[in-house]
Amino acid sequence: MEKKFDVVVIGGGAGGMCAAALLAHAGLKVLLTEKRRYLGGRFSTVDHDGFQCAAGGIAVQVNGQLESVCQEIGVESGVNPVTSAAYWIAGEYHEIPLEGGSLRATIKALADSEDEAARVSAAVSDAFRWLPPSDAITFREWLDQYTSNERIHGIFQATIASLLTVNADELPAAEYFNLIKAIAPLRFGYVEGGSLRLWERMADFIKQRGGEVWTRCAVAKIAVEQGRVSGVICRKGGTDVRINAPVIVSDTGPERTVELAGSTHFERSHLARLQTDLTPTTIFWLHFASEALLVDYSAIAVCGARRVNMLDVPSMECPGVAPPGQHLYTAGAAPLRQGEPLDVAAEMDLILADLRDIIPEFDSRCRVLSKSCFRGKWPGYRTKPGSPYPVRTPIRGLYNVGDACGPRGYAGSIGAAYSAKLARDDILASASQ
Repeated sequence: MEKKFDVVVIGGGAGGMCAAALLAHAGLKVLLTEKRRYLGGRFSTVDHDGFQCAAGGIAVQVNGQLESVCQEIGVESGVNPVTSAAYWIAGEYHEIPLEGGSLRATIKALADSEDEAARVSAAVSDAFRWLPPSDAITFREWLDQYTSNERIHGIFQATIASLLTVNADELPAAEYFNLIKAIAPLRFGYVEGGSLRLWERMADFIKQRGGEVWTRCAVAKIAVEQGRVSGVICRKGGTDVRINAPVIVSDTGPERTVELAGSTHFERSHLARLQTDLTPTTIFWLHFASEALLVDYSAIAVCGARRVNMLDVPSMECPGVAPPGQHLYTAGAAPLRQGEPLDVAAEMDLILADLRDIIPEFDSRCRVLSKSCFRGKWPGYRTKPGSPYPVRTPIRGLYNVGDACGPRGYAGSIGAAYSAKLARDDILASASQ
C-alpha cells in the first residue's frame, strides 16, 4: 500500500503539530503521524476522573510563539491568561504584579538591606542592558557575586527550574538572560478545556487544508535515497504503508530521527553531537484536586522548598479542566541534580512533604490524581538549555523540530513552536530555489 504527500510530519508533539499546521497553511499536502492515541506529546492533557491533567507542559506564553502560530493559521489558541500570581517563600505569599516591575519589587522585599537590593537589581539590569555573563559559570555562581541571601536565590531558582527544568547551579549564566530577553514580558496562561483541545483544533485545520492526521500510527523507517529522503514506512491498522514524500519533519527527537533513517546516512559531526549536546532532563508532575479552593493564586512560584518549584491552579482560569465544584492543581518539581540516578518514590515523598507545607491539612483536603516522572526517552526536555540542535539534518529534505531545536533562549513549547517556524521557512525557501 502506497500513498503520496508533499510532507510527512512524524510525531504530534508541539513542534510537530505546529510544523504540520504551518506547512498546510502554506498550501502543502501534509500527513502527520502520531504513534499514541492522543496528540500533543509532552504538552497535552489526559483525563483522570474528569480532570484534564497535563501530560507534561501546562502553561502557554501569552502572545508567544505558540499563540503566534495559532494567529497565523487562524486557529483559536483557547489560552486564558493567568490573572493572579505569587512567589511562595517560607510560608508567605509575595504577589507578582502582572504588568511589569515584579522582579525589582520582589528583590527589594526580600533583601536584608537597601544596599543589597540595589546591588542585585543593578547587576541584573547591567546583564540585560550592557553585557550578559558568559557560559563559563552557572547562574548560581553569577548571582553569588552579589548576594548570599537564599530568599533572593530562591526566586531565581524557582523561575529557572519551572521554565527550564534544571537548577540555577546547572544553568549556564548566559542562558537565563537569553530566556528572559526572548520571552519578555513573562506572561502565561492555560488552555480552556486542556491543551489537547488546541491540538485537536490544529488537526482539524490540517484536514481542512487537504492533509491527514493518523494517530496510533508508528513510523518504522525513514527512507533515504542518494542523500535525500524519499518517504517513510509506517504501520497503520495492522498494515504496512509506504508514504512517498520529498520532505520529512521529525518531532521524535534528534536521536530517534537518526535511528529511523539509519546512522550510516549521517556525517560524523552530526552523530557526535548526539553524545555531547543531547542531555535529556528529568521533571516530576503531581496532580491533585480539592472541593474548596485552597490558594488565592492560579500560578505560584515556589521558592526554597525541598523539590517543588511551581504550583499551577488551571481550574481558576479555565473551569472546563475540572468537574463542576472541583479544583485542579499541578505541582512541578525538578531533582537536585540532573543526570544522576533517582529514587522516584523518594522524590515523590519529598514533593508531597512540600505540598503539606504549602497547603495546610493537605492530606485531608486534597486527593492525588496522578504522579508522573518524565525522563529518559520521554524526558522533561530533550536537552539541557543552552545546547540546541539544528532543525536541518545532513540528509536533504529531513528536518528536526521540537524542544531540542529551538534557538537559545527559547525553551519547551516556546522553542518547539519556534523550531516549527524555522523548519517551515527553510522548506519553503528550498522549494523555491
